[in-house]
Formats: sequence, C-alpha cells, structure tokens
Amino acid sequence: MTRTRSGSLTALLGAALLLGPVAYAAPKKPVKTTQSAKKKPAKQAEARRVAVLASGPHAEAARDALEAELARRPARYEIVPESAVRSAASRLGRDPTTAAGASAVASELGLSAILVADTSTTGKKQQVRLTVRNGKDGKALASPAAARPATAKLVPASVKRQWTALEKGLQKSRAPEAVVAPAPPVEPEPPLKPATPIVDTTPTPPPAKTPVTEDKAPVRKPVAVTPKPEEKEKEKEPEDKQTYAGTERRPPLVEGALGLRLFGRSLRYKDDVFGVLRPYTLGPDVGGFALPGAPQVSGDLTVYPLARFKQGALARLGITGAIDQSFGLKSTGSTGAVSYPTVAREFQAGLRYVMPFGQAERYGFEVTGTYGMNTFRIDPVNDERPLDLPNVEYQTAGLTLGLRAELTQKLDFNFRLGYLHPLSAGELNSDTWFPNASMGAVTGSASVAYRLNSFLDVRLKADLRRYFFKFNPDVGDPYIAGGAVDQYPGLSLQLGFKY
Repeated sequence: MTRTRSGSLTALLGAALLLGPVAYAAPKKPVKTTQSAKKKPAKQAEARRVAVLASGPHAEAARDALEAELARRPARYEIVPESAVRSAASRLGRDPTTAAGASAVASELGLSAILVADTSTTGKKQQVRLTVRNGKDGKALASPAAARPATAKLVPASVKRQWTALEKGLQKSRAPEAVVAPAPPVEPEPPLKPATPIVDTTPTPPPAKTPVTEDKAPVRKPVAVTPKPEEKEKEKEPEDKQTYAGTERRPPLVEGALGLRLFGRSLRYKDDVFGVLRPYTLGPDVGGFALPGAPQVSGDLTVYPLARFKQGALARLGITGAIDQSFGLKSTGSTGAVSYPTVAREFQAGLRYVMPFGQAERYGFEVTGTYGMNTFRIDPVNDERPLDLPNVEYQTAGLTLGLRAELTQKLDFNFRLGYLHPLSAGELNSDTWFPNASMGAVTGSASVAYRLNSFLDVRLKADLRRYFFKFNPDVGDPYIAGGAVDQYPGLSLQLGFKY
C-alpha cells in the first residue's frame, strides 16, 4: 500500500510539471465588460467658431474665398458673420487685427480664431496677407508669406495656396477660457412665492431657470442685442477713420502745391504778306517750338469749405486758385543791343467739383470752371520799348475736365484738359494790330506725385497753354496776316500737400 500511494503521487507530480507551462502559455480570451463596450464610439470634437475679417481693395474676394474654404468643412468650423466682429470691436473700442483686440472680440463672441485678410497695396503690386489669430490670447498662429495677385480674380487661388498653413493654425486655436468655462456657481435660490394652483397632479420640478441669471450667463450673444443710440454713434467712428475697413473716404479739407516752374514762349505768325511781323521766342528754340527754360514761382490751392460739415455731394465742391509769377526775365529788341525787363504772370480762380468712383474711391473725375488772366509784358527802358512786339494780356473764361487716379500706394496721377475762351488779348487784338481778330485757347497738364506720407507729396508736372488767332484783316489795316499761334509750355517740380 505504501508503494502504490507513493507511485501515484509521483505520477501526479510529473503530470503537473508537464501540463503547467502549457496552460500558462495559452492565450487568454479578453473578458468583455459593459464598461469597455461603452467606450467604443469616439466622441466627435465640437466645431470651432471662426470669423473672417477682410480689408483692402480686394476684401470682398478674400472674404468669400476664406468663408468658402471654411464652409467646405462644416464639421470642423462654424462661421461667425464679419458684421458681428465689427460690431463687437466698435462696442469694445478695440482693433480686432491686433493681438489684444482679437482676444477681446473673441472673448465677447466665443471665437476660437479670427482669420484676418489684408489686401492692401504694397509697392507697385497688390498683395494678399492672411493671418490666423488665436481666440484665447490673440497671438498669430499662422501667417504665410503674402501672395501678390494682379486682379481680384486671382485672390481665391492665393487663398487655396495658403490654406494648408492656415488650417494648421486653425487646428491649434482655442476659445477664451471665459467662454468655455463650466457653468457659473449655483446661487442660493430666492424665497419662493406662494405656488399657483395647478390642475395637473403630477409633481412639478423646482424652477430650474431664473429669468435673468441662468438664461443670459452661459449664452453670450451681444450681436443679437440691439445697440443703444450712443453705441451706434461709436460704430460710425471707425468707419470714418478707416481703421480696418475700406469704406467711403472723407474728402480733403484743403489740397495744393508750391514749387518752381520752367516755362517758354513762342509767338509765330501765319501768312505774313509783307514780312514785317517779328516772331518771339523765350527759351531754347527747337524747330520754332520754345522749350521751357525761364523760371517762375508756381502754386495752386483748393479749399473744400463744406468737407468737415457735410457728407455727400456738397462736401466735394471746392474753391480753387493758381498763380505763376516770373522773376529776372529779359527781352531784347530787334538789334539785340538793349535788354528790356519782362514780366510773365498768370492767375486763375474758380470752382472745382470732384466725383470719386471705382473700388475704394481710388479714382476721381474733376470739373473746373475758372476765370483767368495771362500777362506777357515787355517794359520800356528810357521810355522806349520794342514796337514790333505787342504786349498781351489774355482774359479768359474756361472749363477744364480732369481725371485723378491712385496708381499704387505711393503714386498718384492727374490729367487735365480744358478750353479757354479769350475775352481780350491786350494789344494783339487792338486797333493798332488786328482789330478783327477771332481767337480761342486750349490748355492741358499731366502730373505724377510720389506720396511722402499722408499729408505731403513730391510731384512733377508738365503743362501747355496754346492761344490761336484768325486775324481777318481788311484793306488799310496796319498789318496783314492770316493768323498766329502763341503758346506757353511749362515743366514744374512742386511740393504737394493734402489735409
């Protein structure tokens, strides 16, 4: 009996040693629990509230392109209207394109990010600069290199090229803590009023909503609130000052220029029957055309008296004036032995109306009506002066049309063309010279200005005044000729100003 028991124990011990490692190495089936089964469906992240803020000449195209990219991803982004951002910025007195302003506006509207699109002109070309500002602290999370489209049609393509970098910044954005924080602490309930009898016998739950605290605190929608009259007045201020929107500009109060002008004069007669009429040239003569060479002080000034009191048409009606005055001029007689003092002067005064047009009012159409006088006089020396050179004094009434344009952020262009109706011409249409003369005149100018800052610019201007005559002589007149041309070219370098 003793051997049998010991043999049995030995066999059992050997089987345990053989089967033990196999059972330990066999894979164990995972135990399914109800808690692990509930964790399978992943919770979808909430959409980020994003607003687009665009400015510059291509603001509309940039805004549409960015909002289209956000709308293609509705699960990721919720678009907040741009008007809500501007209204909140006006109410808070902040600029949402800066870090502090973006954080304040985002806290007011519960935004995760603000997409800022700047399409202003830099240098000679227009650019599209996009920036993602974090709603939590207003910092720039993404700001790709600015693209330079030639037209508004290329803005969407520029947005698509930069979208990958922009979306990386958007995914990093966070809403301010004040908006995503948990519900405010529960305040002690006010004393309950006597309950109103209720027909339904079902026990009513305690009132969970108080008319003021629980309805307004978690949901902050200042956009839906109608602003007070004082807030509306504040909203107008950024639009007038163009803080970050390309709105209608205020017309200037005053604009003008002052500088040095070089001018010339050439008087030529046509069909001089007896060959006794002497032509006159001031400045270098090139084929009968005088080049500018004589100095003058030149200036012009336009004042818009209603610009600071009214908006609209009357604010762009101005009083204008201009003057050119020579100094140190001399003219010689037919022999060239004597030099005579010479005076060349012109002044104009009238009304000017400017009609802006185009995107961001970068262009303007001008209408100017003026009365002017242009004098070219040779003074005597020892009571003698050349009798073969008539002194002229043109009195004119004129109408001039003009076009002004902002070519780039720094360059302006101005072109004017007008007709002058001479009322008199001094000695040239007197009884001594040509009493039956009929006459007319045209004037034109073109200028390019380089802006130094918002008030000053340097401009180069070329101009020409041309008077033309038909003499209609009769038998017995002192001089017989078919007509004449008296023209004055000029070239000016001026310092311009605008306020």
